[in-house]
Amino acid sequence: MRVFGLIGYPLEYTLSPQIHNYVFRRLNIDADYVPLRVTSKRLPHFIEFARDSLNGFNVTIPHKVAVARLIDELDDDTRAIGSVNTVVNNEGRLIGHNTDYLAVKDSLLARGYGGEEALIIGAGGAARAVVLALSKLGCRSIKVLNRTRERAVDLCKLADTLGVNCSVTELGSDYGKPHLLVNATPISGEEAWMLNLGKLEVSMILDMAYGPSDTELVRKGRELGLTVIDGIEVLVRQAIEADKLWIGGFSEPGVEEVVKFIRGITKSSGE
Repeated sequence: MRVFGLIGYPLEYTLSPQIHNYVFRRLNIDADYVPLRVTSKRLPHFIEFARDSLNGFNVTIPHKVAVARLIDELDDDTRAIGSVNTVVNNEGRLIGHNTDYLAVKDSLLARGYGGEEALIIGAGGAARAVVLALSKLGCRSIKVLNRTRERAVDLCKLADTLGVNCSVTELGSDYGKPHLLVNATPISGEEAWMLNLGKLEVSMILDMAYGPSDTELVRKGRELGLTVIDGIEVLVRQAIEADKLWIGGFSEPGVEEVVKFIRGITKSSGE
């Protein structure tokens, strides 16, 4: 049996095992996917454990940037942003990829996004993937809102290297008129839902956070009739891309099928 996992801390709520194990069952793959709580202190030890014990693993908060520095190799896009969410074990050599950016890019493409100005909330590993996705979709202007200004400045430096004009903003400032609002924080945090969406005049929201029910940002966006991409869709898209790296290409199950399955789980748990 092949074994894959998800590392992060504290991993209080995750749908990743249900997604990956559903895909494995549908493809008759003898594999299992398990969540693994790994603290930052134990991360180097986990990397050595993974070489011998796992066929691959996903990475979530707070380890996406740290893992990029600890493994053996990064693909070109992942090296550019310095953030890893998927690791392939190639006979003990750990190779890092980022399927978050693919998920964001494909989600936006499916909604007709054409590179318009964006406001990003957050400046961690997920936000770095968002900036890469936006750059590949032709976006040339973004603003970053983050509690820690230093990290927002670092994100803008990355954006500049990718040819995207970037500025740091603060809660309550003049955000201009961004077409797209992206929440790249682990929860639909205060900065996200405290924004006056009607006044902001955004047309599209992508929220990378998810939980047992819709986030506040997703709910408010839908109430206003905006185009909304929720965290479950992004999660499923990145998971399918990770599975393709681990077990090879496949066309079924597709995104719609897996999203429907996962929404069924969240609906049942919420009842």
